[in-house]
Formats: sequence, structure tokens, C-alpha cells
Amino acid sequence: MIREFRIPFDDHVLAGDLAWEPCRVLVLHGAGTSSRERFRRLRSGLHAEGLPTCSFDFIGHGETGGDLGRSSLKERTLQASRVIETCLTEPLSLIGASMSGYTAVKLTRLHEIENLVLVVPAMYTPEAYEVPFNGGFTAIIRAHRSWERSDAWEILRGFRGRLLVVAAEHDTVIPSEVVRQAYESATQARFRDLYIVPGASHGELLASENEFRRVVGLIKSVITE
Repeated sequence: MIREFRIPFDDHVLAGDLAWEPCRVLVLHGAGTSSRERFRRLRSGLHAEGLPTCSFDFIGHGETGGDLGRSSLKERTLQASRVIETCLTEPLSLIGASMSGYTAVKLTRLHEIENLVLVVPAMYTPEAYEVPFNGGFTAIIRAHRSWERSDAWEILRGFRGRLLVVAAEHDTVIPSEVVRQAYESATQARFRDLYIVPGASHGELLASENEFRRVVGLIKSVITE
């Protein structure tokens, strides 16, 4: 059974929902026009496997709404942390897509995270962390290979849980080097795996039913081992 929730955050209300409780899996959507709705199919697949999930719309997205330009990477971390503290039970599993791959990594420093699933993950230089999305953020991250300076690599080197990185073979948004470094940085992870979805693009990762089932199975394996 799905329960919707509304959580005050500054001058906004974060809109989200969770499956039956207790819930230990948080799904974080990406940037642009994304919202938790984009992951309804993936979440339904996990629910069918007995894995309840929680998700919400970041400020500027979906039902939460608001001015996206005034938000930032730091704000997204704080929003996710508020949802964790209000709705979930630690230790957690995090599924972070695209921009939220970085958010998920940052959350490992704030909460007890056992399992980390990074889906076509983006990583960012610390210079961009507190900059509003409409305040020069884009110029910072578009600087040549700015991702190389990301603090995510150091954080992942200290991560001792289980890690799954899911990438798209034909991703024109996230450089393959970012994906590879996310995997290779986790040298102390109890388990790590990198799966590249053949023929897939950044925005159409699991269009194939066979690949959808395969990725659901990989996520289930990481979370339940």
C-alpha cells in the first residue's frame, strides 16, 4: 500500500510517497524535468520483489514545485536528509540517479548507508555545491573535466557498504570516465559491481523489458544480500 506524505522544508513542502513500513530504501530522481514519477516503474518492480521504497520530489520538481533556480546541490542533500529523518528507518539503501548519484554519495557522510546504487551517476566539483542552479552553477560544472575535482571520490574510498553502479552504453550526458571512477574509487566497499546496459542512452536506460528485469534483479541482490 502506498502512503503519500508532505514534509515542510523551509518555505516549501516536500511531496513524496512510500510503500509499506518500515521502509529502508530511498529512490532519488535526477535533474532537469525529472521527478519521482519517472521511477514509478522501477519502484513497482522492486515492490513486486518485496522491497518497499520511498521517493519524493526535490524542490523545483513534480508535486513539490517551487523555484528550481534557487535550489542547489547542498539544498538537495538537506532535502533528502529531512525525508530520511522523517520517513525512513536506518540503516538505508540509496538509489540515486544522475544528479542524485552525487547526492546519494554525500548522504553516506550524514546517515548510515548499507547499500548504494548509482544509476547513470553525475559527480561534481565542491566549488558547485552551494551555488544556486541559476547563480553560475552551470558554468562551474561545464569547466573542462571539473568532475575530476569531485569530493565524491574520497567519500567513495571510505564507503564500506555494497555498491552497484548502473550505466548506459550510449550515455551522451555522463562521461564514461565518471562512471568508471565511481566504481573504481570504492576500494573498501564490501561488494561492488558495474553494469553497463547495452544499447541504452541516459534518458532511456531501461526501455528493454529484459534489461529492466535484469537491473531490478541486480538491485535486489545488492540490497538483500
